[in-house]
Amino acid sequence: MPDLLAQLKAINLIKDLVVPAVAALMAIWLATRKFKKERLWQDKYSAYQRVLESIEAVRYWADEASSEVAMLPTIGWFNGKTSSEFYAEAKREISKQTTIGTLLLSEPFVEKLNAFQTDLFGQTHIASEDHHENEREAHSAFGDHATAVRSLADKYLPELLQLARKDLGA
Repeated sequence: MPDLLAQLKAINLIKDLVVPAVAALMAIWLATRKFKKERLWQDKYSAYQRVLESIEAVRYWADEASSEVAMLPTIGWFNGKTSSEFYAEAKREISKQTTIGTLLLSEPFVEKLNAFQTDLFGQTHIASEDHHENEREAHSAFGDHATAVRSLADKYLPELLQLARKDLGA
């Protein structure tokens, strides 16, 4: 009988130590898993935000440029940069995300972003080959280029927003 009591005390002691230890380990594992999942979501959100803000910046540049050519009022705010630096910076972010974006961004989003970049580069190439002798014609052609760039951004931005929302579960 004393052996049985000793065994029961040993079992109770093990139960008192093992159960809380297993519960603590499970709690740590679940908390770590939740933290990693939330951190990944935040990183994805930030990546989507940078890309979408860059497309909006391209659109803003185009809107400002075409308005200026048409002698319409403009805001002229380019975050302390020249308009060409502002535009180049936005295109650089888009280019970067078409290359490394699949790390965080969904594949359909990156494919659509790549299509936007291809169309944007195509439009820029067309504009660069469009030479005009007359300064007025060159100025008008630049306005047409800016209008075409704005149309591209307007075409792709809603689709990209929808793909981002779908991937983020929003």
